[in-house]
Amino acid sequence: MNALSWLVFLPLQLLWVPNQTMASLWVAYKQLLVSRRLGVSQTAIEVFNGRWTMAMFDMRDDPATLILGSVLPNTSVRGLFVALFPFWAKWKVSGEHLFPRIPKPGKESIADLVTARTLYFDQIIDRTLPEVEQFVMLGAGYDTRAYRALHGAKVFEVDQPVVQQHKRQCLKAAGIRHDHVTFVSLDFSRDTLLAKLRDAGFDASLPTLFLWEGVTLYLHETAVRDTMRELRTQCAPGSVLLADFYGDRFMQRAQSAAASKLLELTAETVHFGFSFCQDWAAELDTFVASERYTLGDTHFMGSNHKRGPYMVVAELRMG
Repeated sequence: MNALSWLVFLPLQLLWVPNQTMASLWVAYKQLLVSRRLGVSQTAIEVFNGRWTMAMFDMRDDPATLILGSVLPNTSVRGLFVALFPFWAKWKVSGEHLFPRIPKPGKESIADLVTARTLYFDQIIDRTLPEVEQFVMLGAGYDTRAYRALHGAKVFEVDQPVVQQHKRQCLKAAGIRHDHVTFVSLDFSRDTLLAKLRDAGFDASLPTLFLWEGVTLYLHETAVRDTMRELRTQCAPGSVLLADFYGDRFMQRAQSAAASKLLELTAETVHFGFSFCQDWAAELDTFVASERYTLGDTHFMGSNHKRGPYMVVAELRMG
């Protein structure tokens, strides 16, 4: 079947290039320019697009993302499907994913970022949720994890006011129930996180899972450390912070002239990262220990590369 899938894929891919090009341009217009007009993050919709693709290719059970995609004005799921149709057809014939794919640990390319990162976070979340009573998503964006099975945990989504307002409007338009979620508006660089959470009903005496995905690189080191220290000193023992941190290989690409101009369209800039060129485990361990956390599971993505991993998904335990 794999040989047959290539016989389907190769001529289809060649014939499909004009459609693919037009569809990709339409998706990019929606992601970049419509997001800019709405005043929301274009990187958040890029992550959403990746997760919609994962759900469409049966890589992840995520019906809420499939539904939400039909109403979001700053993406085009039809355009995504047209752009990826040859890959979808190959998968349907062979049952194997060419793109998106699930890479082997250590062999994740930067093109695999959303797919691999999402699955690594999912693994730790699924294991940790039964141990906690609250689930706080920091910089939630268009994440739909709050609309899956959560083992009875009380859920808080934290993000900028404009992003949350837009997301709630779209959840309502899509008919996705969200009355079990408490939405907390916050600017990480200016507001006090736990004060905002407490005002919304958060109980710092209960063990909590904090998800901090795709956020730290947009903050300065001081803001990252301040947030980590605030959580560790004021939250219950047994609480967990899940975060991703980025290495110089990724940061250099994100800070290139072309990438910076794209990020500037929605007022996003990257700041905080690590040197993962060598001894990356020690680099992370030193940072985590300096903030008095205990390091749990880690997934260093792209660690087989000669320049080391470009990022890490890390479980940080408190108390």
